[in-house]
Amino acid sequence: MVNIDLKDAGGLPLAYLGDAVWELTVREYFVEKGYKINTMNKKVKKLVNAKAQSVIFKSILEDLDEDYKAVARRAKNSNIKSFPRSCSIMEYREATAFEALIAAFYINGETCRIKKILENHISEGEK
Repeated sequence: MVNIDLKDAGGLPLAYLGDAVWELTVREYFVEKGYKINTMNKKVKKLVNAKAQSVIFKSILEDLDEDYKAVARRAKNSNIKSFPRSCSIMEYREATAFEALIAAFYINGETCRIKKILENHISEGEK
């Protein structure tokens, strides 16, 4: 695991780490299901993008304790320089907050929590 104090960590470095952790978790999930590469790639892309991450972030926000909410707030309010055209600025900020949360869970050894979030947000048709 990574040795970082979450209270001192910046939102963007956490989001950078969380992006990688989330994508790996999603990929592992679909690899274990035994899909062909093309199918797997389509399914992964549906969950590893700012719009999807924004939706997931909004659905888990209320269940977070204050420390995790602080991590999310710091990331969401980070000084992001550029935004993709595929989503709104707010969606991108929420996705950044989501990725920072994933990093925080990872750093705290809560990988089961990350997997549970994934399983809760995969539609029945995607499983």
